[in-house]
Amino acid sequence: MVLHKPAGWHSVTVRRSSGGEVLSSWLAAQHPPQAYLPDAGLVQRLDHCTSGCVIAAKNESMHRVLRDAVSDRGERSIAKVYLALVKRGLEPQGRFELVFSSRHKGSAKVTVRRDGDGERGECRWRVVRASASGDTDSTRTAAAFDLIEIQLQGPGRRHQIRAGMAFLGHPLAGDSLYRGESLSPPWCGGCFALHAWRVTVDGVLVESPPPAWAKG
Repeated sequence: MVLHKPAGWHSVTVRRSSGGEVLSSWLAAQHPPQAYLPDAGLVQRLDHCTSGCVIAAKNESMHRVLRDAVSDRGERSIAKVYLALVKRGLEPQGRFELVFSSRHKGSAKVTVRRDGDGERGECRWRVVRASASGDTDSTRTAAAFDLIEIQLQGPGRRHQIRAGMAFLGHPLAGDSLYRGESLSPPWCGGCFALHAWRVTVDGVLVESPPPAWAKG
């Protein structure tokens, strides 16, 4: 099954939590058999602020199969497309392939390099709506940012879209961790603007409705 995770919900229970709902707990409560699966069957996780599509398996064997597919292993194919608001001026379309590595213990950020040790991550993007020329950076409404569609290539790395776009000089709106400009009005209590829009599993497309900042 594919679930919609609201922005501000955790995917699973975490040790350091700011509170709020937990998707795996909600799923186990709504569908009790899911409680017997790891993470209630979830085979991927989204950041606390990221909304949109999350895949869950209904039994142990499918959980293993889908985890392999999400990690770009096995025979099944899973494609993931996101929507994001980023700092204006991005090229109409492009790609990056970068190296992502963890920092010192306790650091929330991810280090990004062109080359070196770490896990390689690739994304392709296209600008869906360029920032409005009449808007200014001081207003910081959704119209002051470029709305992009971005597709993960391969398994995906921690903070791949957030840290990757910041490395290119176009951090996500509201992403203070990577020096993104604030969004006005604030999105979901100050969340950054990233939405897991579409997933395609074995040719079946599921879409989560775009959030308010991606409309208009």
